[in-house]
Amino acid sequence: MYEIIRWPMEFVNVAEFRQNASAVFDRLEQVGDVVVLRNGRPIGLLAAVDASSLDAFRVACYRARAQLAAERLRASAVVPRQITEAIRKTRLDLRTRERERARAARR
Repeated sequence: MYEIIRWPMEFVNVAEFRQNASAVFDRLEQVGDVVVLRNGRPIGLLAAVDASSLDAFRVACYRARAQLAAERLRASAVVPRQITEAIRKTRLDLRTRERERARAARR
């Protein structure tokens, strides 16, 4: 199991970031991570990187996004019983419609 390392992190809202971007970047160099908030909710993460670690950091971010997407898919996965029930319901609806059309055609 991995040990979770707690890095210092700063928070800044969008208005403050717009007004004092230079100060936010200075702080970013000191603390490493700055979370950008809009209405108290995170919308972005600024991370301090240097030229030698940029590509590795970019690849790590892509992998993390892919892992989160896979976890969301697994969490929302439909179980076989639900698929079978959906097929059964659809077939029943189709039969009902066919019967109603046949009745309407006889009239």
